[in-house]
Amino acid sequence: MSVSLNILFDLSTNSFSYPFTKQHFILYKKVTSQYNDPDVLQYVNLLVPERIRKNIKTQLKTEDIFEVVNFNNYGYGDFHSTNNLDIRNDSTDKEGDEVCNVKHDSSSTSFSPSFLDSLKELMVWFKKDFMRWVDKNPSCDNCGRQLTLEYIPGNTWKIRGIENYYCSFCNAVFSFPRYGKIKEIADNRMGKCSEWTFLFGAILNSFSIKTRIVHDFLDHCWNESFIGGRWVHIDSTLAFPISFDHPSYYEKNWNKKYIFVLAFSESNLEDVTISYTMEWNQVLNRRSKLKQTQLEKFKKFYQQISLK
Repeated sequence: MSVSLNILFDLSTNSFSYPFTKQHFILYKKVTSQYNDPDVLQYVNLLVPERIRKNIKTQLKTEDIFEVVNFNNYGYGDFHSTNNLDIRNDSTDKEGDEVCNVKHDSSSTSFSPSFLDSLKELMVWFKKDFMRWVDKNPSCDNCGRQLTLEYIPGNTWKIRGIENYYCSFCNAVFSFPRYGKIKEIADNRMGKCSEWTFLFGAILNSFSIKTRIVHDFLDHCWNESFIGGRWVHIDSTLAFPISFDHPSYYEKNWNKKYIFVLAFSESNLEDVTISYTMEWNQVLNRRSKLKQTQLEKFKKFYQQISLK
């Protein structure tokens, strides 16, 4: 028995323990199915500037792309924490490079410097030039005052809802549709972490870099790409290099208290929590309050979702 993709995004239909909803699972199944759609992949690939496309394709043809080098010596490991900084709102120095004061994730491994250069170029373009970040409490572009939100819920994965923002002072209106279709996200060029993750995952897949979606079921999602024989953390909402292979960043700097961190591809759902925590015993303690069959229920439901 398959589950219809037209299920309403209504929590009354959910039988999982909050915050795990069937609607999330249906959404991720359908989004990751687009990662195997040649038409979608060609569409998003052509959005990338030609120079960046050529650089990445050149690196992917290089035999020593994953040659082991010292990551710290390459200049991406010398971070010293002075506070817990959310670098989605990153600052820049006078040359325009991101300044990162974060707790260093010592799990970062080594990759080819030329590959890292190409990946950095892609991520900086995506974050700074292509996408627009939508704040939780956005201000008016015209007068700078706080906007009032009117939320219209959607009824399918294709459009989860519409966030309409109004300025009571200058009457400006800002509309933000929560799309699930990657082409529409690409055309809209704005979003929160889910839209950024969905689209950037498609872009990486368009270069034949196998990429999936990861969700912590707290308040954030990101990507993982299969590079050098393992799944590597990639978060397009963060400033490079923290956006690449720093899986402990959220727990260290955002004080995350995980129960499940799940990775989604079209055909599979995987529990990857252990890759993102240094407090595994605390995670197990939180899980002990749930039914032992919870993960099995997630996987069974995910396999039942129809893509028709």
